Amino acid sequence: MLRTAIVARRGVEVAFLGNVGMTATVQAQARIFVVLNPMAGSSNAADIRQALEKQLGEQIQTEIYETTGAEGENVVAIVRAELANNPSVVVAAGGDGTISEVAEALIGTDTCLGILPVGTANIFARELSIPLDLEGACALLEGEPHTTSVDAMKIGEKYFVLQIGIGIDSLMIRDTDRQSKRRFGRAAYMWTAFTRLIGYQPMRFTIVADGKRLRPRASQVLVANGGVLGAPPFRWGPNIRPDDGKIDVCIVSARTALDYAGLIWHTLMSQQHRDRNVRYLTAERSIAISADDPLPIQADGEIIGDTPIQIQVVPDALKVIVPAPTPSTVATPDI
Repeated sequence: MLRTAIVARRGVEVAFLGNVGMTATVQAQARIFVVLNPMAGSSNAADIRQALEKQLGEQIQTEIYETTGAEGENVVAIVRAELANNPSVVVAAGGDGTISEVAEALIGTDTCLGILPVGTANIFARELSIPLDLEGACALLEGEPHTTSVDAMKIGEKYFVLQIGIGIDSLMIRDTDRQSKRRFGRAAYMWTAFTRLIGYQPMRFTIVADGKRLRPRASQVLVANGGVLGAPPFRWGPNIRPDDGKIDVCIVSARTALDYAGLIWHTLMSQQHRDRNVRYLTAERSIAISADDPLPIQADGEIIGDTPIQIQVVPDALKVIVPAPTPSTVATPDI
């Protein structure tokens, strides 16, 4: 017999789901806290709840917090406060911005991060091979989930887990409005990027990675903890991984239409290292970036300010639930 009690309060719905056949000890331990961004992509709360209940309903106690986007809302503080209740897993249901906020709260703890990728780009989920459908993503939370440790990047007192970009991508994110993202999805980003590329000229940067200093002209500088560029097979470069203890810096100096055509071709062929307009650096400690003229900075899909910026590398920062490896995915390097 299934016992269900639902308690609603502002911004929160709590569902206590238990099965008589389970022991009290197991019920007390199996507790999941979900942070849902109802504005992310085309998701809605009913779909998220239904998918969670279908996969986990009789085995767990679930609390779902819906973000409001209100001024002063602090998702990181909300998650950190919830950790006092010892959740088994904290789940981020949203886009890369929501995932970044939840991940930040879990850095340095033993609590695992689960991901339901219901945003627009879902870059972090793609990087970790997490299913993009709700049912598949929820299924990863069942039983004893497989986890991996991922690195992070620290800016001031904030942490980020995927990519920090300056140039075309930060202009694209800054200038794509929320209504267009919800209506057209990733196509909205692509259109904005295309319009910003017209007439865009590389700018002079100063980059210092673990003490090594460069002064390149670049149209894009990306500090990458993951290599996915939009969707497979597009990647920023070979061997960029979120779990290798280092952060990669990708410097793109493309200027003409021919330069960008060559870059696209090399990206499709996974031969970015052969493109004369692409350069790579790696850092295990710190990265500093400035531009001759201030440029917006995007971190995990959100605009966080303008250059200059100082980044600290944080290895093995948090545990994330991912698909268990299969023979075809074990030890398969980027080419």
